[in-house]
This record gives sequence, C-alpha cells and structure tokens, in this order.
Amino acid sequence: MKNIINHWYDVSVFLAGLTALLAVFLPLGTVQKYLLAAIVIMLLHFFEEFGFPGGFPLMGMQALMHSDETDSTKWDCNNLSSMFGNWGFLLLLYVLPLLLPDVRFLTLSAMLFLFMEVLMHLVFFPLRLKTFYNAGQVTAVLGLGVIGCHYFLTAFDARAFAWYDWPLAVVWFVAVFLFSFRSKLYWGLGRKAGYALTEQTAYGTRGFNRK
Repeated sequence: MKNIINHWYDVSVFLAGLTALLAVFLPLGTVQKYLLAAIVIMLLHFFEEFGFPGGFPLMGMQALMHSDETDSTKWDCNNLSSMFGNWGFLLLLYVLPLLLPDVRFLTLSAMLFLFMEVLMHLVFFPLRLKTFYNAGQVTAVLGLGVIGCHYFLTAFDARAFAWYDWPLAVVWFVAVFLFSFRSKLYWGLGRKAGYALTEQTAYGTRGFNRK
C-alpha cells in the first residue's frame, strides 16, 4: 500500500485510461460525459504536476505558501498528503456530481472550477513565479480549459439552474479546496514518515524553480 501511495500520480494515469474507457462504452448523458472527460484530464493533470515533469510541491510552497524553504524534508507535504488532497478533491468535486446529478450546483461547481485551474496556471503562477511554464499548465489550459469552454458553449442550459446555484457552486469548490489542501487532516498527513517526495516530484525534471 505504501508503494502505491508513493506512486499515486503514476496510478492516476491508469485511472485516467480506465475512466476514458467508461466514458466511451457506458451509456451516459451529455453532462456525465463532460464530467468524465474532466476527471480524465484532472488525473493526467496530477501526473504532470507530480510525475513528469513534476515540481508542483516547490511551486506551491513558493506561490501559495509564500515560503522560501527549498528543502522538501522540511515541508508539511509528502506523497500521502498529496494523494489525499488531490484524489479527495477529485472525488468531492467531480465524482460526486456523477452520483448526484439532480444536485445541480455540484455540476456547476465542477465546471466553473475548470476555469479556476486555467487562471491559476496561465496567470497566477506565471506572474507569481516569473516563469513561462509551470507544472500542470499544459493539461490545465489545453485540457481542462477546452472542456470548460466546450461545455458552456454547447451543453450548458442556464434554465436548468436557479440563481442560488451559482453562489452555492463557488462556496462548494472553495470548501472542498480548503478541506482537501488546508485542513488539519491534510497537514497531519504531510508530517507522516515514509512518504517522502522524490527529487523529481518536489522540484521537477530540471529542478524547476529551485533556488
């Protein structure tokens, strides 16, 4: 089990393939297919951030935590907390709408967050880190952004949503983000031994942004 956790981002690639097969062969509605497509790209997004080229943990410490610490052993972040945060976020924000399609704001929340990913990787991280590329940018912009645009331009029906679905959608993805990446559980898991980040995961293939 520990070996699987320490390679959770590699496992994500296989899960992406399985999800893609489900999207192709299961008799699903249009919205469900968009959600599954988002799940596929999210799983590949995790691999880009933590597997290849990797480097998101350091990027997160610098841009999100405003820390200059470059020694990954001193971070409250490891493979266990990373798996919990990312897979937990995926389950709550993207898998839950599949199981509860009648709860409209859940689907809206999932689709709106696609654009948050694009803004973070296309605007926030480049400006904050003063770099052109950042870990996760390709899958965020060319994958999640495309899915989000295609959904709202071709499949979105505003009449299916009440006015309160919009604020609920925002509140939901903010709450899920805080639970997944800012809760005491997340930080506690990040301090457990035996799940250390590799050099590539922590800093990227070319020592991404390491000072």
